[in-house]
Amino acid sequence: MKKTMYGGSVIVALVAGFALAALARDEMSVFDQIDLLVDIRHEIVSGYVEDPDEKEMVEAAVRGMIKSLDDPYTVFLSPEELEPFDKQVRGSFSGIGAEIDIHEDRLRIVSPLEESPAWKAGVHAGDIVLEIDGMTTKDIKITEAVRRLTGPVGTKVVILVRHESGEEAEIEITRAVINVQTVKGFRRDSDNHWDYLLDRENGVGYIRITQFTSGTAQGVREAVEELTAAGARGLILDMRFNPGGLLESAVDVSDMFLDAGQRIVSIKGRVVAERAHDATDEGTVTNLPLVVLANEGSASASEIVTGALSDNKRAKFVGRRTFGKGSVQQVRMLEGGNGAVKITNAYYYLPSGRNIHRREGEDVWGVDPDDGYHVPMTPEQVRKMISVRRDGDVLRQEGGEGSPAITPDWIESELADLQLAAGLRAVLGKIETGNWPVVGEAGADVLARSSKRANLVRQRDLITERLDEIAEELAKLDSANDGDADEKLDQPVATDDGAVERNPVAKIPRAVVPAAVNEVVVPEAVPQVQATGDDAADRAEPVDESAPVGADQADADDSSAEGPVAPPIPKVARPSAAEPVTP
Repeated sequence: MKKTMYGGSVIVALVAGFALAALARDEMSVFDQIDLLVDIRHEIVSGYVEDPDEKEMVEAAVRGMIKSLDDPYTVFLSPEELEPFDKQVRGSFSGIGAEIDIHEDRLRIVSPLEESPAWKAGVHAGDIVLEIDGMTTKDIKITEAVRRLTGPVGTKVVILVRHESGEEAEIEITRAVINVQTVKGFRRDSDNHWDYLLDRENGVGYIRITQFTSGTAQGVREAVEELTAAGARGLILDMRFNPGGLLESAVDVSDMFLDAGQRIVSIKGRVVAERAHDATDEGTVTNLPLVVLANEGSASASEIVTGALSDNKRAKFVGRRTFGKGSVQQVRMLEGGNGAVKITNAYYYLPSGRNIHRREGEDVWGVDPDDGYHVPMTPEQVRKMISVRRDGDVLRQEGGEGSPAITPDWIESELADLQLAAGLRAVLGKIETGNWPVVGEAGADVLARSSKRANLVRQRDLITERLDEIAEELAKLDSANDGDADEKLDQPVATDDGAVERNPVAKIPRAVVPAAVNEVVVPEAVPQVQATGDDAADRAEPVDESAPVGADQADADDSSAEGPVAPPIPKVARPSAAEPVTP
């Protein structure tokens, strides 16, 4: 009895001790946390069964801390990674021309830059990059992805992507210096200059911004001035598949269309004081009805412009919810030449107070179209639209005298662009009636379908990747089994009279070696067989034994070969050493 009570006291004491330890862990000071890391390192270095790589241990601990943030934009840059990162920031590199990020441990294309090598090769926004030059991207770091994708001008890189449709494609891209014109019109005129009038008859202009660089705002202003001189009565600003760019450029473009004092964007973080950007009164264009086109490939700076114009009721936003890249990063160098950390320290907030950035578990992010102006497009429709735009033949051919009137119906049929057609309908309705007509769907319905579709796509991709992993594991096992079988077949064996020879089964052509050999039995002459059709196994005929065994016959039992497998050999008496086996 005393023993039982004693044991109970010990248990109670242990439980209390663990509880106190847990409480202490919750209240650990910075020094306690560092001591924990030091203690763990000491135990591993002093007691682990093999000699550990201490540098790798430290880097793994650092990357583990950063990974716990679940933020693909906060990264540790080792000294080896710092140089290529610096090249990327300074722009002194050549590559494929696409904005990338990490999504669920895989490399993802946010959006390819228009007319970039990636865009021309057929890369789409939302593509998951499975391999780069045959190497998997599973758990790849963003800096490593940049290193693999960039390279000397003219060199090639091959990527394996999975489109949103689930189809996989291998795409070869030739690297180039990325120098893209960021402000474009609807088509080029006879002098190869951009024509910014979409609908000449009704005076509707069209400006497409592909990226925000130092010269983008000036390019937009020149295009607006050209349209004003031509008597434009409305404008469509297209920022679909725009991956972003410079904050200053996005603020300047927004300022062009907003009254003085209206909020454009604010930036704030846990330790970063709020910093607001408001419109000025210089050169404001307020006399043109404005439609903004944006979609799931619109990120960062393009989301700032879309949100500023939409929240301030200056423009109707037509399209899809934007990507949700609204974070600010700062690069901080570490002491002692130990590399740097690129850390997210603030978020972008729209005039309404909405956080642009998409965070895990959040239902609201990016910018949403106005209710009744959601115009979803399936991946197949988007691919067709981009294919037409990439080819450009329609726009070049229709730019001369006597070309047909550009109408929403013509845009849908010839350009396969449902969102541009809806945008034009909206502007025309505003010009004709003074009111904005409904040209799309209600937001709640579209967002619910989009969320369900995104979940199903995620489940499909996870299942596909797991099946790929299983297939790879099976292939490794099969390869190992084949190697063991070949090794056993090549071992020397003793015959009945005491002589030693190589295993006679190894002399049999692979086409007729049984799948499992319990008793070594070889016929005096083994006929070779060939498959001649679906019922070939039932009608197998001997092959001319004087003919040499070719590669096709020798590999007839390869699991990848088509047609039935040859039947196993019958059990017969073993020949003596003086009676060789016919190959």
